[in-house]
Amino acid sequence: HAVAAFHVPDVGAVIRAATRSDFETIEPLWVALYQHQQDHGMLLVVSPSSFKDWTASMTALLGRFTCLFVAEQKGQPIAFLAGRIRTLPPYFGGCSVGFVSEVFVDADHRGKGIGEALISAICEAAKDGGWPELYLYAATGRLTAYYTSFGWRPVERIEVSGIMFDVMTSQL
Repeated sequence: HAVAAFHVPDVGAVIRAATRSDFETIEPLWVALYQHQQDHGMLLVVSPSSFKDWTASMTALLGRFTCLFVAEQKGQPIAFLAGRIRTLPPYFGGCSVGFVSEVFVDADHRGKGIGEALISAICEAAKDGGWPELYLYAATGRLTAYYTSFGWRPVERIEVSGIMFDVMTSQL
């Protein structure tokens, strides 16, 4: 399902569904995301081939079981959000739900509504796709408060690779 472009007028940014050709343009943002996470305690080691492997896993299913949204300003990527469809185990209903796997806004563009617009884009795509809810992991603390302000709610707290996360959900 195609999602209309979202405009963030205060910063002249456009949020749009990405195509396969967008992956190489977001590589610096993807690398910055995982560098940021390592700087804040992530123990996982990101290998030199990790972006290539991630891209292959996303592009093979793009538009069917994965999605990628890009925020651009003057034609340059400044943020992205990636998502996947996951099937819950039978004892949790066995239905398909959306999962926000990566969100990153370049440091120079934070606090300007771009992250909120990316979340709106995936929520619209999820509704169009008939997903009953979305999930994400938010680093416990400031990010939990950020997503809660948009109606997400924490359902569980877990540790992943040395960092505490709140598993959060949004009913669609």
